[in-house]
Amino acid sequence: MENVEAMERNSGWWKRAVLVLVMGWAVFALSGAPGNAQHQTVNEESKLDPLQVRLGERLFREVRFTTTQGDLLTSCAICHLTDQDPQGRRVFTDFFNRSWIPFRREDPRRTEIRNSPTLLDVALMPRLHLDGEFKSLEELVAGTFSGRPMGWLPGEEEQAFDQIQSVLLADKATEGSASYREQFKAAFNVELEKLSRDQIIGLVSKAVADFMRTMRSRQDSPYDRFVKLNGLEAAPTAGESAKAFAARTLTKLTELEAKNSLKFGNGFNRSALEGFRIFLRTEGATSVGNCVACHAPPLFTDNSFHNLGVSQAEFDRLNGEGKFAQLAIPNAAAAKRPSAQFRETVERGRFGVADLGHWNFVDLKTSPLRRTGESDDQLLRRMIGAFKTPTLRHLAFSEPYFHSGDYLSLEDVLQEIARLSEMARAGKVREADEELPKIKLKETDIASLLAFLATLNE
Repeated sequence: MENVEAMERNSGWWKRAVLVLVMGWAVFALSGAPGNAQHQTVNEESKLDPLQVRLGERLFREVRFTTTQGDLLTSCAICHLTDQDPQGRRVFTDFFNRSWIPFRREDPRRTEIRNSPTLLDVALMPRLHLDGEFKSLEELVAGTFSGRPMGWLPGEEEQAFDQIQSVLLADKATEGSASYREQFKAAFNVELEKLSRDQIIGLVSKAVADFMRTMRSRQDSPYDRFVKLNGLEAAPTAGESAKAFAARTLTKLTELEAKNSLKFGNGFNRSALEGFRIFLRTEGATSVGNCVACHAPPLFTDNSFHNLGVSQAEFDRLNGEGKFAQLAIPNAAAAKRPSAQFRETVERGRFGVADLGHWNFVDLKTSPLRRTGESDDQLLRRMIGAFKTPTLRHLAFSEPYFHSGDYLSLEDVLQEIARLSEMARAGKVREADEELPKIKLKETDIASLLAFLATLNE
């Protein structure tokens, strides 16, 4: 029964097998070829070098960096798709709740510990990965190419970097595609064979990071057009809180309606407007989404970390109600972070492992999340189960949702948030974010919020 349940949660092993085979072929076919022009065009304001971006795109799709000790070839592009899959369009993510990784006998797992998030607007995020593991895109690239996503185990980083160097130096030009030696010479004016391995890894990381910096949303969704049409502010002003921005916007909407001058554009209707109001509302007895507290425009994320109880919900669903509250988690003095025990996929019967999110990586001395007078222990406890706020743009192309990928529809997400907010008000969510209990949704609010969220798709 547990095996059947695990297969269902991973969206069907046979679908994964088919996709891996299809994508393995597709990545080889696309290697060195230009991708979707919308995301490969270098933003003139960013001053990125087109040749370096083009090289970064090829490296993003390169499968030969995968360990030879695993059972499949993979790349960044296999987990971060656009239009390669017959199931539909993606915003640099895949369709699985947890992406496939190469199986290793020493570490018999088939999936990543979390859902693969979109890479759109990733250049604007100060911390990367859902738990904030990396501080820069370059760190993310190096960590991915030498980490478990490519089949490498902890301690095999040097082997991974050696393999990258070997692949680049051995690569030959083919019809329609230059060799890596030629591309690095054109992009960086260097000769690969004269560089140290670490210098090569640095240039690889820069090229892929610069390619990722071109992955930007256009911000021309029905919502964006509605905002411009009615002269609304597109974002909080400098120093303005999300809640103050929300109150100001709600007032402006009321004024426009009173004057009968509110304009509706294509794709933004009265149902979406009601959802927008619920989204912005931060206080009251009912129909309070309090969404804007963490999802302020224009990116609809604060890039911070919050505990909505999702880790607890997964843990208790598999191990019994109330079990997460009983989980022994060390204090700041005793904790060894990151912890393999507390950065792990939850499984039925494994009561000692959990995914605690940013708890693993919060810097107790320099984190901007530290509050005045807060001790190390208090800060660390607040980070239990805290994950990075996802953007709400392009949600139609990034399901399944949350870091666990266990929620297949936005309706499931909103109903779960409503349930967890009720639990938080009753004090039943361990270290719940202070904004969670302020959410107060009726069943009828769900449809309105769904209508609004649909207007954020480009």
